[in-house]
Amino acid sequence: MKRFIFLDFDGVLNTSRSYRKFVSFGEPWRDDYGPFFDHEAVENLRRIIDATHADVVITSTWKYKGLDAMHTLWTLREMPGFLLGITPEVTSNDFCVRGMEINKWLAQNAPDNPEGYRYIIIDDSSFFLPEQTPFLVNTSSDVGISREDADKAILLLGHYSEDEE
Repeated sequence: MKRFIFLDFDGVLNTSRSYRKFVSFGEPWRDDYGPFFDHEAVENLRRIIDATHADVVITSTWKYKGLDAMHTLWTLREMPGFLLGITPEVTSNDFCVRGMEINKWLAQNAPDNPEGYRYIIIDDSSFFLPEQTPFLVNTSSDVGISREDADKAILLLGHYSEDEE
C-alpha cells in the first residue's frame, strides 16, 4: 500500500517558535530557500516517515520555486524520507484550492493503484474539501508538527510492515 504525506511548510516545519529561537541567539534564520525549519517539527516528520514509509508531496507555496529546487532543499537540509513531488497548481476563488490541488495530484498519480493508498495532509490551515478533513493533521503555526500530531499521522497512515514489500 502506498502512503502519501501532503506537506505544507509554513506553520508546519517553519514555525514562529524556531524563528524566535534563531533570532534570540543571534543565529542565521534563513538560507537561499527560505526560513530554516524547526528541528523538533522535522524530527516529528521523521518519526512519521520511519513508522509509515510514506512519501512526501509538497503542497506549500514553496513549491512555486520548482521541483528541482525542492529536491535540492530536501537534500541540503537533510530532510527525512523521499520527496515524491509537488501538487499541481489549480486556479480558483474557492478557499479549498489546496484540497483541489491534492485531488488533482491523486487523480494524476494514484488513480487506480491496485495496491491502494492512504494519505494525510499536514497543514496549519483547515481549508480543505469536506472529504479530506478526516485525513487532516492540523498543526499549530507556533510549534509545527508536534509529537501528538505525529502520533495522529501514524495512526491515520498505519504502520508499515515488511509484508508490504
